[in-house]
Amino acid sequence: MNLIRQLECAIVKGNTKKVAAITQECLQEGIPPAAIIEKAILKGLAVVGQKWKTYEYFIPNVLVSAMATKLSLGTLQSALKASPPPTIGRAVAGTVRGDVHDIGKNILLMFMESSGFEVIDLGIDVPPEHFVKMVKSAEPDLLLLSCLYTVTMHAMEDTIISLRKAGLKGKVKTIVGGAPITQEFADQIGADGFGVDAVDGVKKAKELIEKSKPLKHFSSAGKRNA
Repeated sequence: MNLIRQLECAIVKGNTKKVAAITQECLQEGIPPAAIIEKAILKGLAVVGQKWKTYEYFIPNVLVSAMATKLSLGTLQSALKASPPPTIGRAVAGTVRGDVHDIGKNILLMFMESSGFEVIDLGIDVPPEHFVKMVKSAEPDLLLLSCLYTVTMHAMEDTIISLRKAGLKGKVKTIVGGAPITQEFADQIGADGFGVDAVDGVKKAKELIEKSKPLKHFSSAGKRNA
């Protein structure tokens, strides 16, 4: 069994004792972090999700797989920080108010960093006013909003409304994602992009950066204007 397959199985089984070591072996073999995430971690999480849907896995199974995922991502993050790619844009990210899930967000951010984005992660249960505050202070190109619960989807709309009221809606592009999110919902709340998964999220982020390049500039005061 090759290393990628071993890591996928470790994620599925929630093998917290071996997952970091296998991830490190993948890196030592020269496998890029993005490939490790896409071919091992994401595939493993997809299996876990399917087992959950078919009642083969229950909450304890999902939790140990989540812990294994975090350990693997932690190992990859160290590798990314050691040799960061050229920066192509800045993003502020967070799980919206009322939601405490961050695995999907964390995987996306790993992809973003490995693709050259500077990322500011606000964590979980982030209220709209905190997103607005960070957009004002950090002046990011992108705002990434995540959720897992259907009942917290409205917090994404609240955040975009708050951006609009603060006069920031046209100065930062918003991308939304998470299990219950669809393109229709993204369009409905006025988001600029929607990512089906981490790979698609990075693709949308790059597209938005490219589209906004002619419109972005810094004034003499150092502020970014639309």
